[in-house]
Amino acid sequence: MRISKRIYSLVAIAGLSTSLLTAGNSIKQFLADFTRLGGQVVMLEEDSNYLRAQLNDSITLEMYDCPPDLCDKWFVVMTVCAPQCSSCARVYNKEGKYLFPLDSPGNSIFPYATIDKTSGRIIWSDNDDWDYSGSPK
Repeated sequence: MRISKRIYSLVAIAGLSTSLLTAGNSIKQFLADFTRLGGQVVMLEEDSNYLRAQLNDSITLEMYDCPPDLCDKWFVVMTVCAPQCSSCARVYNKEGKYLFPLDSPGNSIFPYATIDKTSGRIIWSDNDDWDYSGSPK
């Protein structure tokens, strides 16, 4: 039951985030809409260019708003833990249009990413501590 709830949450959030971002809404608007629809958003960190929010017990969203003198993009990392954590990273323009994914540099089943809040650099690590028979190493 718990895993199916997490999967449902992930699908709902992914669909909602895609529709909101392509409609030109900001990440903060997405978080406000998510809350209005019954989600529980907990802001973990926020400054002028960076935010990290916990969307539920298994999903974290990070966003870096590139300063206008450097670029006109948003870098977004969504991490899902069910129970193993895995991240996806995407790039959006300032109007919220999805541009392209950012893939992990290695070959990992569970790539984990975070955004350096001062530089906007996405830091990847391998979170694959499972063997492929389905049990932890």
